[in-house]
Amino acid sequence: MYRGVTAALVTPLTPAGAVAEPDVARLVGSLREHVAALLATLSTGEGWALTPGQWRDMVAATVRHAEGVPVLAGIELPTTAEVVERIGWARELGASAVVATTPYGPGVDQREMVGHYAALAAAGLPVLVYHETELSKNTTELETLLEICRLPGVVGVKDSSNSVEFIRELIAAEPGVPVYQGMEELLLDSGPVDGYVIALACVEPAFCAELFRDPAPDRLPELLALCKQYGLDREDWYVPIKEELHRRGVLSSPRQVAP
Repeated sequence: MYRGVTAALVTPLTPAGAVAEPDVARLVGSLREHVAALLATLSTGEGWALTPGQWRDMVAATVRHAEGVPVLAGIELPTTAEVVERIGWARELGASAVVATTPYGPGVDQREMVGHYAALAAAGLPVLVYHETELSKNTTELETLLEICRLPGVVGVKDSSNSVEFIRELIAAEPGVPVYQGMEELLLDSGPVDGYVIALACVEPAFCAELFRDPAPDRLPELLALCKQYGLDREDWYVPIKEELHRRGVLSSPRQVAP
């Protein structure tokens, strides 16, 4: 679908908390030649904390400045109904696809997960599964994920399980859709992924594109050094990314959505 690097974007804000569209334009402009797609409003974009207005403004601004690069809209909301509604907004705003988690909560069972993605896939845009546990507080089993991947309208998996074993098992099971690694430090350990969906691309897009084209093992020290340099092991990794982009003059403010 989007083979190569997808940049997981931060959400640039003015000091007053509005989406800073000139900053979005500079950020997107610095990435376009290196990436296959742009992902707005997911975790790097503090998607869980965005107001509905901020979410709409960020997706709309990204689409306006993408100049033909596909824009994926991240959705981090707790219920199926809320995500389906947001998919309608994303379609109206011109997004090419959406990326979404399971419903939130440890009580969500595997059958509910399949039903959730079936409802999302029927809502009018292609859906990438955001496979993670930190936000949703539940775990999608491999067999469940493979069943989800067979749903019409599900077009990929962004794996942020932080498990080399899981992503290798997923690839070996031939899910029938592209599999993307979402954890920078595992880029060279994941096997033959179809792409990277990563925050590092916001600050090192050329390096990320080169690494995907030639994932040579001897580049691991350089990769790990960049992960450390930009604080990608932090729980609030988007903060040092914003600070670096502000230092470079790409962002006019390093303000967070929810300090």
